[in-house]
Amino acid sequence: MLPWHLLQRMVIADLLRVFLLGLVGITSVLVLVGIMQEAAQQGLALEQTLRLVPLLIPGLLPYTVPATCLFTVAVVYGRMAHDNEITAIKSAGIPVTRIVIPAVGLGLACSAVLSFLVQDVIPRMQHRLKSMIIEDVEEWLYARLRRDRRINEPKLGYAIWVKEVQGRRLISPTFVRRDAQGRDEIIAVAREAELHVDLAEELLKVYMIQGEIVRDYQGPREVRLAFDEEVVPVPLPPASIRRNMRPREMTNAQIADRLEKLRVEIEVVSQQLQQIRTSLADPATSPSFRQKQEHFNYLQNSVFELRTELAQRSALAFSCIFFVLIGTSVGIWFHRRDYLSSFVTCFLPIVLTYYPLMMFGINMGKKGQLDPHLGLWMGNALLGLVGLGLLWWIRRR
Repeated sequence: MLPWHLLQRMVIADLLRVFLLGLVGITSVLVLVGIMQEAAQQGLALEQTLRLVPLLIPGLLPYTVPATCLFTVAVVYGRMAHDNEITAIKSAGIPVTRIVIPAVGLGLACSAVLSFLVQDVIPRMQHRLKSMIIEDVEEWLYARLRRDRRINEPKLGYAIWVKEVQGRRLISPTFVRRDAQGRDEIIAVAREAELHVDLAEELLKVYMIQGEIVRDYQGPREVRLAFDEEVVPVPLPPASIRRNMRPREMTNAQIADRLEKLRVEIEVVSQQLQQIRTSLADPATSPSFRQKQEHFNYLQNSVFELRTELAQRSALAFSCIFFVLIGTSVGIWFHRRDYLSSFVTCFLPIVLTYYPLMMFGINMGKKGQLDPHLGLWMGNALLGLVGLGLLWWIRRR
């Protein structure tokens, strides 16, 4: 029997080796899926897609690291149990609880790192990821035209159809600019054109060569003009220029500041509502009351969403510890040597219990019907209780 300190070193070495290999493998698969999904949704070119990879990886770590911890301990302790190493250790008088100390240390270390990342680094990367896609409007437009040969969405103030795209040149383009009511205001057809986005002026400029332009289309002052060169400016949609940060893109400090501002604003609106209630016999009929009530509800929902985001971050970060407990216990219990069966045996119950509980906590927290910390930590509590119960049972065997 090896000395205890040497045995611990061997277990730690096995855990680290399997963890690093598993983290690279699982993260790579999810990055590939995430990149393909983002590219399909946004119509991104290959160069744009590759630029997103470094920004996408940090956002996946709260999901890949706990799964990797589970995989690691299930494989390492499953192999040790299969090779009767656990039995030999127990025969030497060493309790099972000491055997799992390296695994718990791995879980604590991963939770500490994730706790730091989810507070600041990951939100900043998420914000940069979304901002990069939106700010690169020109490349996005060209990518959509190469893929679909058209851009025609109701929320935009324009529509473009092309025969083909050659580099930066649009061949046989048809351009339509719409007014505030969505009616066709200007229609232009040209031999070729180029798009240029001016974020400083908040304009999309369409440089058209040799064509015809129709102003006030089908209106009383319809005018048709032939041109050799023409520039048609179009205001960019607000989402392309100024975009509100979503909770997942905000650091913990930014969320705390936002919650404080919301608290003050809620107090002001609440006082205004109370004043209207006392001054009117039937405040529900007042347009001002209804407007302020809707604003009050919006502020409350914003608070619920931000609190749920904070609770979700802490629950995901510290889930590594509970994944390790359940993975170690199940790995020793089933004592399987092969990687796949060890991982599936642990992961399948988690998929059926932990993640549904987390989704339940998120939905209830955003609605304000349940404290988000209570709702989102139910899954961790369940895994911890089951893991500790199994360890106690294994120790008594």
